[in-house]
Amino acid sequence: MNFPYAKRFRYYLQNDRMLENSTINDIEHDVDDLFNYLRKFNVLYQNNPDLSDLEETDIKTYFNMLQLNRNIKNTTYNKVLTHLNTYFIFLFQNKLSNSLPTIALKGLKRTKESTIRLDWTNSITEYLTDENLSYYTRMVLLLISHFYTITEILQPNFYQVVARENFADSELKFLTAYNSFLAPLQKKQGTSNLFLKQHINLADPCLTLPALHKYLKKDQPKINITLQPRQLYQNAICYFIISHQELSDSTLSNRLRLQSASLNYYRQLNGNFFKS
Repeated sequence: MNFPYAKRFRYYLQNDRMLENSTINDIEHDVDDLFNYLRKFNVLYQNNPDLSDLEETDIKTYFNMLQLNRNIKNTTYNKVLTHLNTYFIFLFQNKLSNSLPTIALKGLKRTKESTIRLDWTNSITEYLTDENLSYYTRMVLLLISHFYTITEILQPNFYQVVARENFADSELKFLTAYNSFLAPLQKKQGTSNLFLKQHINLADPCLTLPALHKYLKKDQPKINITLQPRQLYQNAICYFIISHQELSDSTLSNRLRLQSASLNYYRQLNGNFFKS
């Protein structure tokens, strides 16, 4: 193992804590992984590998990587945190470091396995080109990936908002196909709205939320994520936040169209990693 005081730490685990070898190996693996990460990606540690200079933010950044790049579960997060706590407390008690960078970090609640990947928006092009999915389902996915709620999407005249949105080339290609699909129905219903009933209803042509859910439910077996608009929106927001830590609060709020209180709410969903 290639981390500071590795031999002394193992002796402590074996003789003071009297842990099984399998448990010791698991703890050592997690500590070793942290320091491999610090040596490769933490510029401050690269320049000055002093254990006493490690801070809570260094550990948070590591856990952010575990969640974002390795997609770890909450149970794995808690296990790694326990192992790192064991190591840093050992250092502190033996006067090998005066820093306890994990002491204020809290474990995450055990939750049911999500059927919607946090990073589902990375696959938006794949979903938009999947002709097994209805146009309405694909349009919902596209608009949620741009951080619009299902309530906003179904508002009358929402097409005016969409016209001002910036879309990628692959998304514009889908929108061209969507407009061609919808044009005959728009003409019959006498409206430019984006989600319309199939039967003619000039007084109330827009699709209702329950009716839209029928399309999503029908498409559900054809796709690898659960078509729950609220969860899709939540994950899209959370993923954008943890992928853009360099952005200021005001920039995030503008990009995501969120008030400060809502931004903080979604940060808390990310495990309280990012506080204002």
